[in-house]
Amino acid sequence: MLGTVWVVVTSFRPDDLDGVVRALASQVDGIVVVDDGSGPTAAAPLDRARELGAHVIALPDNVGIAAALNAGIRHALDSGADAAATFDQDSHVGPDFVARLVELHDDLHSDGITPGPIVPQFFADVSQAARADSQGRLLAENSIQSGMLISRALIERVGMFREDFFIDLVDTEYELRCIDSGVPVRAVSGLRLGHRLGARYRRRGRLPLPIPRIVTLSSPFRYYYRMRNRILLERGYRRRFPLRLLRDGLTDRLHFMIVISLARPRRDMWAIVRAGARAGRRSVGGRAPDEILRRAQRVQWAADRLADD
Repeated sequence: MLGTVWVVVTSFRPDDLDGVVRALASQVDGIVVVDDGSGPTAAAPLDRARELGAHVIALPDNVGIAAALNAGIRHALDSGADAAATFDQDSHVGPDFVARLVELHDDLHSDGITPGPIVPQFFADVSQAARADSQGRLLAENSIQSGMLISRALIERVGMFREDFFIDLVDTEYELRCIDSGVPVRAVSGLRLGHRLGARYRRRGRLPLPIPRIVTLSSPFRYYYRMRNRILLERGYRRRFPLRLLRDGLTDRLHFMIVISLARPRRDMWAIVRAGARAGRRSVGGRAPDEILRRAQRVQWAADRLADD
């Protein structure tokens, strides 16, 4: 059963952390904000987070979401936490959000089931529930780390997030590792986490592929990590999860085709995706090469960004 619960909030170049810190402060025993190398531009929002009672770790360099999460989790555990719930800077939570996560964790424990990570059923209105177990409890698939409860006992069993992934599919790798260890991710029925999934665009003109009129796109540099980490996942887990990785891999590669078609100049986006594939085949993790990041800065979309809902 869980006693002390902390929250870990990761940030990168935040405009405002007040909302998520205020929403969570009354729900947990402590909050740690880990800023992932934003530099001086983050000073004001980090100072406000301190004023609201959060412990702040300002990393000197951009080390990636996995390393930032691990730094926060280690701080929480060293401070006596039995569990940590992880959130992004732009997460929106209800007043009983953490209590609902803890309730499912403790119910599982009371029934003699070793709890894995606990997540809300809905992330940005997308269901993370894949199916129900024999007791009707929801098992999650492709769950997102924001809104995820991770206990000290779970970390001792399966470890922390994989830092060489840097960003993208970090949570998917953790989910597969947990399933492999017999502690799958479970979802709290009906619980919702407000969040924005990428930016929505309306494509322009005619293209050589039958691309939907409205598409969701990430920042160009993210596709290096998405391709590289997809290959690393497939190499590490394909024997254990062949059908799932085949399905998800095909979906991702179709999306990469759309991304390349909408990118201007296309040759830069093609180089980004190809470099990610090459790094994945060579098992090279960590931060993307500077040349790839420079190419990503040149990429624009042949599409018009839609106003946020």
